[in-house]
Amino acid sequence: MKKHSTWLGIWIGISLLASMNARAESPASCAAQARYSIVVHGGYVGEARPDWPNTEVKELTRQIVARGRERLARGASALDVVVEAIVAFEDSGQVDAGKGSFENSAGFVETDASLMVGSTGHSGAVAAMQKLKNPILAARLVMDKTPHVLFVGTAGEQTLIGLGARVIADPKSYYKPVIEPQANQAQGHGTVGAVAMDRCGVLAAGTSTGGTYGKMPGRVGDSPIVGASTFANDQVALSTTGAGEYFIKRGATRDIAARVAYLHTSLQSATDTVIKDLIGKADHSRGAAIAISRDGEIVFSSTGYGLLHGYASEKLVPTVAVKAE
Repeated sequence: MKKHSTWLGIWIGISLLASMNARAESPASCAAQARYSIVVHGGYVGEARPDWPNTEVKELTRQIVARGRERLARGASALDVVVEAIVAFEDSGQVDAGKGSFENSAGFVETDASLMVGSTGHSGAVAAMQKLKNPILAARLVMDKTPHVLFVGTAGEQTLIGLGARVIADPKSYYKPVIEPQANQAQGHGTVGAVAMDRCGVLAAGTSTGGTYGKMPGRVGDSPIVGASTFANDQVALSTTGAGEYFIKRGATRDIAARVAYLHTSLQSATDTVIKDLIGKADHSRGAAIAISRDGEIVFSSTGYGLLHGYASEKLVPTVAVKAE
């Protein structure tokens, strides 16, 4: 009964969020085309994590995808659906984002998130936030209420609180890191993300994380960096997870989008080249990506075992899997 109450609370919150966040990025109700899709991820899965993802986080992922599919079918915007999906992950305490975020080496949480809309390039991001309940909603505030893209640290946090970001009264009691202290890179990484295409053909992407376990205070990875993790244009939308430093140095998602645009390669081929060949083989690092195209292509790529992901479209029923191949 307790689990059902938890899911109910999450979806009531998401419904309220949806009703408040109508936006002109795409019409509130769009039925211009039959095609729509959503893909989400709950983080990279390493070979040393046979116990994760567990049944509960898989079910959470399935419900998020099912809800997103339903919303898209009814004409919701891709941006709203991406935000709602990530809010559900953040509030669940089951992943390295929002409530379940990892602690840094000093024993406190610093969260990052970003959003991008493909049709306009509008973007918003936050980094090193210590007391905001939903980093992805703070990123939405940056997008909606400021002329800027990225707000960081204590000063940025105060600005966003002034714009209406929800504050956690006691971060120490709110955050419950999702894994035990023996975590390491090989075990997995619970950054979350979502990409969606709505019935207007608009693409959107978002990513949220607590960052690498035990990171140095002030460290920022790729999740809040547009073009490194989150990226969307009028053809593709992407979100990544993994060793953020390499995704930043590679400009990973922007590179993938450029390969599709300028080399005319498939989205799967472009994503595999950057994730598997460059970050995996050349950099000897780990990570994964989800992506969709306006043509309906759904893509997963990982350097190792895989990533927790879920997907659905106008033709595909909600599906959750781990292996990326």
